[in-house]
Amino acid sequence: MISVLAIPTEQRTRLYEGFLVLLGAATVAGIVLKPELGLVVFVASAALWIIGLVGEALSGRCEPLILLWLAAFPLGYSFLSLPREGSIITLERVVTGFAFIGLFLKSGRLIRMPKELRRAGIAWLVFAVIAAITIGKSPNLLNSARYLLDAFVLPFFLAWCIVGGFDVRRWLPTMHTAVCIASSICAAVGAAEIVTGQDLLPVQNSVMFYAGGIARPNGPFAANDEFAMVGALSLFFLLFLRSALGPALSPGRRILHFVGITAALGTALMPMFRSVAITLLLTLIIDTFWVRRRTRRAWRVALTLSAIGLIFVAPLFLPQSLVEDRSGSENVYGRVAQFKQSLRLFADHPALGVGFMNFHSSVEGDSRYLDAYAGVTSLDSPHNNLTQVLAETGLLGFVPYVLAHILLVGAMWRLCQLSGSGPLVFKCFIYLFLGYWITGLTESSGYTPVNIICLFMIAVIYKYALTASDSSEHAELQTAPGSLRVPARVF
Repeated sequence: MISVLAIPTEQRTRLYEGFLVLLGAATVAGIVLKPELGLVVFVASAALWIIGLVGEALSGRCEPLILLWLAAFPLGYSFLSLPREGSIITLERVVTGFAFIGLFLKSGRLIRMPKELRRAGIAWLVFAVIAAITIGKSPNLLNSARYLLDAFVLPFFLAWCIVGGFDVRRWLPTMHTAVCIASSICAAVGAAEIVTGQDLLPVQNSVMFYAGGIARPNGPFAANDEFAMVGALSLFFLLFLRSALGPALSPGRRILHFVGITAALGTALMPMFRSVAITLLLTLIIDTFWVRRRTRRAWRVALTLSAIGLIFVAPLFLPQSLVEDRSGSENVYGRVAQFKQSLRLFADHPALGVGFMNFHSSVEGDSRYLDAYAGVTSLDSPHNNLTQVLAETGLLGFVPYVLAHILLVGAMWRLCQLSGSGPLVFKCFIYLFLGYWITGLTESSGYTPVNIICLFMIAVIYKYALTASDSSEHAELQTAPGSLRVPARVF
């Protein structure tokens, strides 16, 4: 009898992908020939498949369910959230909940969280608790609670599931495929929105913005900054996965990687955020000095010079109204005025702030908080992760929030010093960190689904370094004699 485990991981992934392609083709053919019957078969097959994945997650094998989420998360906000307004059931909540419960009940061996990472997690949870205390000040309690759950609580537990029980190295090929699929979905929706000029997949509170009459797409997300940041983070993550998979890739995998990289880059640039463009250029410059081989460094120098040249040449071929909108100084002045307004609000509520997600309602129509700079008035919205946390949760929330990120950098640095995968992992972490914070200092992206994507990617690369062969002695394993004692030991 031939064991399934004897089949190499890459070959198993190709067989699995081929099976899915054949199943999809059969379903499409059934829908075309017999629409009603084909639709019933498709729904029934999908339901049975999802039930099977949930059963595996509850038994402690959370990888398939999380990978399904990774491939489908762009469409989850439009098609897999019930109800559409004020959603109670969402894809992230279901996947994270079942994955965490499965690991909670798992009686096998879990990787114990390193001390440095535990400290970062505790600081993150302290901020979440303080934010929850301030929610009572919000005029819409349920909406604020939903934002707190999706942006801060779920990302923490999903990251815990990845580090605690996700076999990262085994599932690298499937993870690469899932990210390529998600990036292609985002790029396709964004390109269609630019062509049509409409928000094709509107979600709660989503607004379409335009620059010079050209749509700045938000894709399947509520805001275009989320769309751009998901593209940039996916680009960095795909580059990491490509290096982790090694040079021996099949032609099909190489084509898929090229499609995913192109889609992620297009997703990052389509909304026309200067902060995202600066992030990509900065990471390219860092990478130029990071690599050691002369040929690779020469290619990066050429690409950097080309990108800089494009910045000066592109305005000659673009509509003047678009150039003025994206390069004008009013955006900068408005954010300076907004920074002053945020500090003024914090000065009046220094301890616990005005309440989580209560910034806009606190300053709207109140002349005391109206600020201006160079003739441009404040925006009545923080447009900055740090000032929003400071104004809404005060010093009691701001300190653990900043401390969590500082401790995360320290935990990653400490691990990378002990792991043979350290240089690759730390470089990817720096790029993810810059991608998150450069835009996070000009947009309030830290209160969005970007958190769960970013923490998922950071948890994956952390686990990749933690399970390196030369750092296995640092990844302490422990047996869980009683399921109810697992979380206490891990935390």
